[in-house]
Amino acid sequence: MISRQTRAFIALTGLLVVAMPAFAQRGRGHRYEPEREGAFRIHLGAFQPEGDSEYWRDKQEDFTGAAVEDFENASFGLDYILPLNGRLSLMFSGSYYEGDSTNAYRDFEDNFGNRIRHDTTLGIASGTIGLLLNLTGRDAAIQPYLGVGGGAYPWRLEESGDFIDFGPASRPVFSATLESEGVGFGYYGLAGVEAPITRNLSIFAEGRWTQADDDLSDDFEGFGKLDLSGREFAAGLSWSL
Repeated sequence: MISRQTRAFIALTGLLVVAMPAFAQRGRGHRYEPEREGAFRIHLGAFQPEGDSEYWRDKQEDFTGAAVEDFENASFGLDYILPLNGRLSLMFSGSYYEGDSTNAYRDFEDNFGNRIRHDTTLGIASGTIGLLLNLTGRDAAIQPYLGVGGGAYPWRLEESGDFIDFGPASRPVFSATLESEGVGFGYYGLAGVEAPITRNLSIFAEGRWTQADDDLSDDFEGFGKLDLSGREFAAGLSWSL
């Protein structure tokens, strides 16, 4: 099921796509030359984890509020694009996402009949290098593009609240903050469309799929791998130097 945040960003992307012909009309008769000195991009989107690892599966089985859809949240990113030739460019990117959810044990309550809850927060950053292929050339009014790349994905996982100690027969409840962090390595693929507004300013919308994971450690030692993969829908502005 698509969340409200995803629907909102899809709607925003749709509005941008619909508006592109109007923006392009303003530039009709003017050729947009290649961005010889490069371009900066800023984008805002929505990222949803894939949740395909032992940690995610165990969490969804034991707790409420632990579906991957519950961790969807806003993402923010910056890119620098360095043209290599008329259609191919090198892209340096950085981004950040943080999702959180409140989880409760499915089959247990405390001595007062209350749910036993804790908050889970997952933050994922990225530093990547990729290639962009413009499918139409820089003088087109509407410019679809494809991209691939890879790099490092620093992450941090925290669970803070009340937990059950299943060691003693009495199963006491205790409060704690559990943490783990690391750096995963992975790759991505993307597809998007860009439309120039002026000679130096463009709008764009894109979808990106990321594949990355890392081993859990510290307070989560023995919980297996943490899947950092996910899909992102984003829209933003690009300005050339």
